Amino acid sequence: LYYPKPRSLESAAAAGYKENRITFRPHFYFGETNQEIDLVLFLNGLPIVALEVKHERNQNVHDAVAQFAARDQSRKIFQHPFLYLAADTSDVMAASDPSRVENFRWHNTGLTNTPQTEREYPVEFLYREVLSKDHLLEMLSFFLIRAPEREAEEDRPETPACTILPRYHQSRMVRKVADDAMSHFAATGDIGRKYLIDHSAGSGKTLSICWLADRLHSLFKPGTNEKLVDAIFILTDRKSLDTNIREDIEKFTHLKDVVGLARKAEDLPRFLKNRKPIVVTTQQKFAWVLEEIEKNPDLKKLRVAFLIDEAHRSQEGRMGVAIRVPFRKPEDPDVEDAGEDDQDEEERIARIIREHDKNQLFVAFTATPAPATLTLFGAPFDTYSEAEAIAEGYIVDVAASIISYKTLYHLHCPIVPKPDEEALYPKGVVAKALQNVAFQDDGLIQYKAEVMLRIFEEDIKPLIDGRAKAMIVATSRVAGLRYFDIIKEKIRERGADYKALYAFSDFVHPETNAAISEHAVNGLKDGELIEDRFEGDDYRLMIVANKFQTGFDQPLLAGMFLDKPVVDRNAVQTVSRLNRCHEGKNKVVVVDFTNNAAAILRAFAKYRQGTPFVPEEPDPELCTKLYAEILAAGVFTQQDANAMVKLAAKGTDAEVQYAVNGLRIRFQARIGSAEDRKAFVYLLARFVKVFHFLTCFFTFAVEIRRFAAFAEIVGPQLIKQGTLSELMKQIRRTEVIKSAVEYQGEVRSGGKVKLKLGRKGKGPGPAPKKVSVQDMIAEIRSRFDISDEEALYIKQVTEEKAADTVIRGTVQAHREDRIYLEGAYRGQVNGEIQETYDGLGRYEELSDPKYTDTGGIFDIMAVTVIQNHLIAA
Repeated sequence: LYYPKPRSLESAAAAGYKENRITFRPHFYFGETNQEIDLVLFLNGLPIVALEVKHERNQNVHDAVAQFAARDQSRKIFQHPFLYLAADTSDVMAASDPSRVENFRWHNTGLTNTPQTEREYPVEFLYREVLSKDHLLEMLSFFLIRAPEREAEEDRPETPACTILPRYHQSRMVRKVADDAMSHFAATGDIGRKYLIDHSAGSGKTLSICWLADRLHSLFKPGTNEKLVDAIFILTDRKSLDTNIREDIEKFTHLKDVVGLARKAEDLPRFLKNRKPIVVTTQQKFAWVLEEIEKNPDLKKLRVAFLIDEAHRSQEGRMGVAIRVPFRKPEDPDVEDAGEDDQDEEERIARIIREHDKNQLFVAFTATPAPATLTLFGAPFDTYSEAEAIAEGYIVDVAASIISYKTLYHLHCPIVPKPDEEALYPKGVVAKALQNVAFQDDGLIQYKAEVMLRIFEEDIKPLIDGRAKAMIVATSRVAGLRYFDIIKEKIRERGADYKALYAFSDFVHPETNAAISEHAVNGLKDGELIEDRFEGDDYRLMIVANKFQTGFDQPLLAGMFLDKPVVDRNAVQTVSRLNRCHEGKNKVVVVDFTNNAAAILRAFAKYRQGTPFVPEEPDPELCTKLYAEILAAGVFTQQDANAMVKLAAKGTDAEVQYAVNGLRIRFQARIGSAEDRKAFVYLLARFVKVFHFLTCFFTFAVEIRRFAAFAEIVGPQLIKQGTLSELMKQIRRTEVIKSAVEYQGEVRSGGKVKLKLGRKGKGPGPAPKKVSVQDMIAEIRSRFDISDEEALYIKQVTEEKAADTVIRGTVQAHREDRIYLEGAYRGQVNGEIQETYDGLGRYEELSDPKYTDTGGIFDIMAVTVIQNHLIAA
């Protein structure tokens, strides 16, 4: 480049930039035998792009790639260009080094390229966009990265120098966000925008974040030399910054002096004081930043961008409130009255938040967006789906089929509490604890471990040229420890040539009270990480308990054994640990022991094409309706709430508990049924949860704010909370008196749900008959044996989904497409129902075939929800 693309239009380089000249030479000949390249582009006389084009009547893009790779790479024409393109009439592949076929990656606009203009080739984007002067100079100015050679360190191997270029979706996303931010600023004078980037695993998300940070840092206010964005925070949920983010950001050598990696809390004060333009930190450390910003009025004036990795994990509820608070202008509405005595800090923060802050720009990255994420950020601004990543070979399809086993067990508990003595344990604790009894049973683990080792040795170990590894997902840390001991012994008995590791967070064993540490169990050295030990070729099995189910990158993983129910996003994230590509990896094996295979495959189908949800505006009426429903029950009044909030702010704990006891006595007198009491407590908890989420967008009346604080104090104390020690006394007496593991066969994606094909082309059928929740429960009772408690949860979850505005929006948008609603979308709603059950801790239902089978209870609930939304539409 004579002059790179200027960062500011007012720069003296602007005139020089126009002097750059792009020329091209078709049929470029080289060498003694006059070998030919179809097209070479030159910048100011130097070759920068080489292109081989094939017509699909006789050849295709793969022939073009093979032609590049077969050439003599020592020729000068292969020393200068930064981009080598192979194309036919419908597909494009690209490489920065054309010497190997494997270096070429797909460079398409989506699963299929479509022409922008009628009667043009599908690859019109190649000659209209990619090869345009502005695009090529932009690639050289902003995207081309020369990563330097890196010497070996204790925790990192040596890597040679290399050239890095973005894939098409990466450069598209960066350009779209930057251009939209500039346009918005030109129109409004602020940067208050939010963008949701729905990019699948295998999209190169970390590099995308780095390129976007670089581009945002380079933007200037139109017509000035003043930066558009003053500070950029990269927020990651990874507990350590010593892996992906660190390694990728260091490749951007030109950012060396402007990027700060906050590995320790003490790094942040220095970065803020010195106004470091780009700060990489974790969401856990970010709370400290908020406090510092609140103290410093100058920091509040900054225009700030937040790039958030895996948005759905951090942007729901209070964490989302906390992250969006900084840089609020003090003159904004609703900031007065912040010092009210009855207001805690979180409520004060929530009151001053608005959906669009003029000084804040948010870019949220996620591969599995939740409805709450779409509510906060809107529809995806850019999408790169899992289907694209699989088709282009960046990840392995891990959801083609699952080998299914069913764990059968019967429990006997000699201690049965009387109904009036029954304590209310936190939702799902009892069911989870009872399931743990079965899944920690030595007999069952012995049998399943034998099945796992047989499948591993026969079907997994030979994969990837005999280097494949597998993960065993245990239901608890105690179960994981038993698996580890049993599998180690079985490996020793076999005289096998491989070893196992057990990854978990340290804990105290509930039976022996012994401290169990990951380092001691695995014999790790001081400072050694278990993931580094697992890199060794002799370590082939890793047992995990609530660890490494997300964010763990090990390309040699080709097998997974699930002995723990996983649903919806958690299912996708867990099984996707197998999707990393590796040379020779063309198959993975997933084995499920929880009879949950069909639900796992539905979860993958739900997210495969991008977000399955339609964004909906948050509805403040949901909170006010719940508030009115609670008051209508006639148990508590607004005066009760006002008095309790005031007492909590100024009174002693004894005074608060005295008042709570009086309210508890009134609650017990006015609601006699145990199930009705639980339902009312659940209603209070739901009101609190909805309130905290909606305060991200709305300011509620002081009465509702006080009632939410009241419900948060009183609700959990209305029914006696069983202690863990009380529960464990009963659980320890519980025995597995009968158990078995039953082979269920192989469940393949796409083969479980039969679609109803409508009316033979006559259009949609008549409006569906409305089914009340009570009618639905009656139908379920006629077909299945369920308890009153199960019926209560069926009712609560169905009513919750029947009021879900996101589901309603999707049903309304597809009301004429009954095949979609009765088929694919029914599966999606089924998955959301299962996710809710998981959140409630209803693990027994999630592993019960009468719920999970096609046509089971979850399916009936999903159909009822969709039919009621159709009526409402």
